[in-house]
Amino acid sequence: MTTPPVTQAAELAAIRRAIGARYTLERELGRGGMGTVYLARDVKLDRPVALKVLPSEFASQVALRDRFLAETRTAASFSHPNIVPVYAVEESDDLLAYAMGFIEGETLAERVARTGPMPVRDVVRMLQDTGYALAYAHGRGVVHRDIKPDNIMLERATGRALVMDFGISRSISHAVPAANLTRVGEVVGTPEYMSPEQAAGDVVDGRSDLYSLGLTAHFAATGRTVMTGESTQKILVKQLTEAVPSIAVARSDFPAALAAAIDQCVQKDPADRFATAEALVDAIDAAQLAEPDIPVPIRLFAGEVGTLSMVAVGILLYSWLFAHSSQGSSVDTLLPIFALLAVLFTRALTTLSEARRLAIAGFSVDEVMAGFERVMHERAQRREELRADSDTRRLRRLAIRWGSVGLVVSVAMVVQALRLRVRIDPRHYISGTVAVALIFGGAALMGTSVVLLMKSPFRMPPGERLFRALWLGPFGRAFIRFGTRKVKARPATSRPLPSVRTATVGPVDAAP
Repeated sequence: MTTPPVTQAAELAAIRRAIGARYTLERELGRGGMGTVYLARDVKLDRPVALKVLPSEFASQVALRDRFLAETRTAASFSHPNIVPVYAVEESDDLLAYAMGFIEGETLAERVARTGPMPVRDVVRMLQDTGYALAYAHGRGVVHRDIKPDNIMLERATGRALVMDFGISRSISHAVPAANLTRVGEVVGTPEYMSPEQAAGDVVDGRSDLYSLGLTAHFAATGRTVMTGESTQKILVKQLTEAVPSIAVARSDFPAALAAAIDQCVQKDPADRFATAEALVDAIDAAQLAEPDIPVPIRLFAGEVGTLSMVAVGILLYSWLFAHSSQGSSVDTLLPIFALLAVLFTRALTTLSEARRLAIAGFSVDEVMAGFERVMHERAQRREELRADSDTRRLRRLAIRWGSVGLVVSVAMVVQALRLRVRIDPRHYISGTVAVALIFGGAALMGTSVVLLMKSPFRMPPGERLFRALWLGPFGRAFIRFGTRKVKARPATSRPLPSVRTATVGPVDAAP
């Protein structure tokens, strides 16, 4: 529901009066049942902040206000790379807000809405980062209670996941119901991501957050919310009674260990889930699901050799066709072929020099070949993800339908153009304007239709087939060895760094 411009202007004026000269509001970032978030600038420290202004009922209820302030102080004490920091609380007679770190990026919900289901690697990263954050908070006696895609930020520059709104869920247990929120006893949360014990109003601990994280992983992997219903009550009944389907049903490309970890998170009985968030992260780490990043130099070199192979095929094929179709002298035939082969030779030399630079940077032949394998694995994995996406399948069916229709129409246009020709002698024809338009239009439509039919996001493209055949085999290894011979290597500086683990100290479970 969109707030009328007049109301928004009044809200902004009230907020500016309340915050005085401490912050300058720049623009609205988002609006929902839990309040409105603005991009603001801390005037004294000259840094951007996200200022979240909570609903008006927070300021009008003294008990709720005091509880919110106490719990926000707890959240403000957190210092963790996967938790959005809380800087300050702003309060007045008619305003309750808090300033938190501004993350240049988007929420998990926005990311999935923009790009569709996430790749396996990104789901693993999100689970690990969120798991680290939850382990830290649970160790300090804090349960989030509202883990969902809207409360997980993805930093644009690094891909890091950060959890926000710690402590808010407990603070609003008695507030007036807002959109997409429900209260059961002393519990608040989003029904679609609420654990069974939270939905029942029972005592919750850190394992409740793991259930919500499991449902969030389902959303990230499929682009769809698992638990839906026509009303809040029906959704809560589902959370209490219906088993969550295995993630492997929707994403057959998921490694078995990852699917098992997500499935364990969404068990109805808390005792059947991971005991702690750290145990979840350990399970993912033990399965080695978080593959190391492909070093940038190797990724760029893979693109270079892929281009070289396509250029080589194009030049050799063109040279062969030119040699067999040329009617001129031998010199006229050899000159353009020689020029093309010189281009190919020079391109091969530059690629060999790139291989040499890799060796100087400290990358071995085995590491380069392993990087090639991972690049190909990423592409195959991406095709599986697209195959699992219903929107992509729908668009592919649409492309096949239109491509087939276009092919039939183009053939009919060409046939009609041939019929309109006028023979002027046994070997020559003359075509009018209509026939010429039909022949060229039919040819263009035929080419477009062939592309629609042949270009499939689910099929390995010819360039990748050539790369696999040429560069993943003996030729690729021999080529790199030849380019790196007699090179004195130095330690590589572009290899991915190991992830930093944060130890959890203190109790894991927390009382409501």
